[in-house]
Amino acid sequence: MVSKKYNGSNDWTEWRKHVLLELERLHAGQEKVEETMNSLRVDIGMLKVKSGMWGAAAGLLTALATVFLSML
Repeated sequence: MVSKKYNGSNDWTEWRKHVLLELERLHAGQEKVEETMNSLRVDIGMLKVKSGMWGAAAGLLTALATVFLSML
């Protein structure tokens, strides 16, 4: 609620409390976002490794099948 008229330090004291609480709330939210992003970075790294391994396995199986069929 905004006061109708600025009457000195009382209004600023109320606004100061409100601003500080809001800054603390925003800071806590930002920390949660950073934690989530770090977790997602780890998950993406793991998925990159897994996809590389599956790609290598598929390439190896294709190469082995080609070699086997060419021997026949």
